[in-house]
Amino acid sequence: MATAFSVLTAALLDALLAALPGAPALAGGRIYANRLRPLSAGQNTALIVRLDNSTAQEVVLGALDWNSKFSIECYARGATGSDAADAVDTLLSDAWARLASVDAAALGAIAITVDPAIEWQFDDGETPVTCAIISVGVQHRTPFATLTAWA
Repeated sequence: MATAFSVLTAALLDALLAALPGAPALAGGRIYANRLRPLSAGQNTALIVRLDNSTAQEVVLGALDWNSKFSIECYARGATGSDAADAVDTLLSDAWARLASVDAAALGAIAITVDPAIEWQFDDGETPVTCAIISVGVQHRTPFATLTAWA
């Protein structure tokens, strides 16, 4: 049986992969969970959903209320000689909009919060790569004894 953490990761992946009318798939559908090498040589964009940490406190009748933090990493490869941040701009904007519209109940969660901060990372290789990281907090509940999603 899957833990609530695995279920939430899959639900965030599904929310980012969901097709919207008139909108192309984000990153061409290259959206992965906890991947260590986000971009292959022939790819220009990718999204990674990464579970960072989870902390809990016990509540009534042995249930745990969790605060899990996820990072949504938006990767884009830019053209040599261009501003690397420009390459990730559209992907970042589209990912932010999708995350801001996610319904917590659809994730099986109590609440979801998109942190109003973005972390930027740059790699100036042969072709510049930029990563813009969005932090997402998810409040959810599990039984103390199993860590499965609360029914």
